[in-house]
Amino acid sequence: MDATLSMLVLFLREAWTALAGALLAFAVLAGMAQILRLSSASVIGANLWVWEAISAVASVVILALFGFLGVPQIVSALESALPSGGGCGPINELGQFAAGLIGALAALRMLKAVFASVVSASLGASSSLSHSLIETGEAVFGMLLAGAAIPLAAWFLGTCG
Repeated sequence: MDATLSMLVLFLREAWTALAGALLAFAVLAGMAQILRLSSASVIGANLWVWEAISAVASVVILALFGFLGVPQIVSALESALPSGGGCGPINELGQFAAGLIGALAALRMLKAVFASVVSASLGASSSLSHSLIETGEAVFGMLLAGAAIPLAAWFLGTCG
């Protein structure tokens, strides 16, 4: 089961790296587009467009920094907070497998949500950050449920001798 978990986590880590590269490329392109919009608006004297472009650049930078600095720290904190020995036998292994897999999926889902927020902010639409926080909460709850509830259920059902 450990080999399967390491293979799945490696695959999800590669997907996370690819999505992080796409996020970086899109954030740079969106920033360049907004800077071009800012310079053209300042040339024609459209003050409202200047401030819209400045706020769009700031939101893209802040969301990209959160994606690169915040998401890995949140995932590592969640993975270190999981219980490690609450069950026995195959139930304990199943709980650790599920918690590790859900942790890797949580990291990917959080970065996907940040990517969607960066796309939304770069287009000038309302940011979907609240939706990304809901997705993050769902992933965290699933991770804690798999890491703690499966061994507790095994103990309650009497499978541990």
